[in-house]
Formats: sequence, C-alpha cells, structure tokens
Amino acid sequence: MLTYFQILQLVSFAFLMSLGQLLFKKTALSISSEGGLNLYEGIMKAMLVPWLYMALFVYALATVCWLYILQRIPLSIAYPFSALAMIIVPVFAMIVFGERLNYSYWIGLVLILLGISIIGQ
Repeated sequence: MLTYFQILQLVSFAFLMSLGQLLFKKTALSISSEGGLNLYEGIMKAMLVPWLYMALFVYALATVCWLYILQRIPLSIAYPFSALAMIIVPVFAMIVFGERLNYSYWIGLVLILLGISIIGQ
C-alpha cells in the first residue's frame, strides 16, 4: 500500500508532466502561422520562445522526480499514476486555452480514476 507521501509524489509528478504539456502547447501557439511552418522554420521560431525553455526545464525536473520515485516505488505501481496527466492536461487545456471536452472524455476520466484507485490500494 502506498503512503500518503508516495501518493503526493506521484500526483506531483503527474502535475509536472501536465505543466510541461501546457507549456509546449503555449510554445506551439506562439509560433503558429496561417499557412503553417516547415520543420526548419518551426524549430527556428520555437528556439526564440521562452515557453519552450520553461517546458524543457519542467520536463527535466519531472524526470529527476520520476527517478527519485522509481527508487522507492515499483514501476508497476508508479506508472499507472502517470495516467493522471491524461486527466489534468485536458482539464487545464479547457481552462487555459478554451478547448472543449465532450461527454466521453468525462466518462474516461472516471474510468481512469477508478483504475488508479484500484492499483493504488
């Protein structure tokens, strides 16, 4: 059974991964153009966007946290908690970017939470 501190670590990791995804989305929105960019133009424009560096920093921090977690929790228990990011990212994308979520998303959210709670027992 996981301790409260271990659960906090796993949830924090999921939030860090989610924050990284939101920052990557912010980067993508910052470099987008009407006709689209080719790969080279996209890379060059992205290199000038501070959001990209923030996203990379958050992902690096999340990786360090993940290594710490894996030293203490079996991968078979820890990994399913990363599915929390599948809940967190769309909810915050809805709040921050105005994206829409349909009813099937909310059903999936409940199923993901149910699965994580069963594994975390």
